[in-house]
Amino acid sequence: MATPHDEAPAAAFFDPLANVPDGAALRAACAAGDIAKALALLCPLRANDDLSTALMGIAGTATGLSDQARQFTAAIDAADDGTPLARTLRAVRYTAVGWSIRTRYRAEHVSASQFEQFHDWLRRAERLLFNVCAEHPGYVPAWDARITTARGLELGHGEARRRYDRLAALDPGVFAAQRMYLQQVLPKWSGSWEEASRFVEECATGVAPGSLGPALVVDYAVERWLDGEKAVPPAMVERIRAAAAATVLHPEHVRTAASATAHTNFALFFTIAKRPAEAWPHFEALGDLPAQGLWDYYDLRPEVRYRAQRAAAAKAGSKAAGRKGVRV
Repeated sequence: MATPHDEAPAAAFFDPLANVPDGAALRAACAAGDIAKALALLCPLRANDDLSTALMGIAGTATGLSDQARQFTAAIDAADDGTPLARTLRAVRYTAVGWSIRTRYRAEHVSASQFEQFHDWLRRAERLLFNVCAEHPGYVPAWDARITTARGLELGHGEARRRYDRLAALDPGVFAAQRMYLQQVLPKWSGSWEEASRFVEECATGVAPGSLGPALVVDYAVERWLDGEKAVPPAMVERIRAAAAATVLHPEHVRTAASATAHTNFALFFTIAKRPAEAWPHFEALGDLPAQGLWDYYDLRPEVRYRAQRAAAAKAGSKAAGRKGVRV
């Protein structure tokens, strides 16, 4: 099992923009440092999960304190035209830079200097987001980003929940926000399994057919496995099967960039549960556009493990289909 770490080594394989509309053009604009063009490409996006994924993908380009990272941050700053989109991108960029300095190790493995720089970047992000939300209270991406800054700045569960509730009142189905708030209430961030379980149930209750809320249970199950519960209970396998059928495999599911995250985490869960044939439909749905999801928690070289498990799942899926007389 991997220790949480910086995501940068896997970025070339797990392109966070691959499943976003016009993702290739967004990636090219980022590579050229043309943030104005990237912002123009983001403007037509209507699904908040697409926009959230795109903002995080752009913001995660060349993070840290290298010259390249500084230049990219400067390009994002220079492209700020005062719109809520441009200001939110700046804030998400500052958050990404801060988190790359902090790293994803648990607190006891992060130095005082790292924490100081981390909090400085997040405070800068928070100031921008506060102003966006004050001026544009219905702007979902800014509320989404503020769930992350609340956790990083340790503002407490109550404040994080307030921000999530403001977002949910505007758009109750933003899977990226649900995943981010779940992190807030996990034991590793001073929450509890009971609180996390209640939130997972909340997101699965009373939702439209095919919406992603019920898929949040996959994050919960993988987090429990990572925390040391190595035996996957049969009841959890059944629960995850039902969640897949109700979400990404449901005929009324409308695909967004968040669908790829859900698919990759379903594939990871069934890999952990040693059910490769059941992982295969999710790997297959991703095709040549792999999403990282929680794979970097699972292995220090997630792209290597992903390829190996995808190949094993394809083989198992083919055998299963052969037994049913169906070609995979």
